[in-house]
Amino acid sequence: MLCSDEFGPLGRAEAQVLGLGGLPLIPLPHPLAGNAADLVRAKGLAVADEVLHALTTPADQLADEHRGRFVRLTQRRLAGGAVCTDESCAIDLALG
Repeated sequence: MLCSDEFGPLGRAEAQVLGLGGLPLIPLPHPLAGNAADLVRAKGLAVADEVLHALTTPADQLADEHRGRFVRLTQRRLAGGAVCTDESCAIDLALG
């Protein structure tokens, strides 16, 4: 699945809830909306090799490779009240 890197933890949480913890998540640099055509092309080319790998790798191997992607941030989000970036999570006690 291609997703904006901003939404990687949400994608992993949804995959885990649906029993698809090893679902391949290939992040594209956020934001995607409002990008000029040349920037969209550059973002697509930046992940083309990873997409090709996902399409040509056996499912079990691919699941093993992706199972850990975004997990730390996902666990914080699933616990409730977390707002995450790739580096850290901030907890909003009003939400948790």
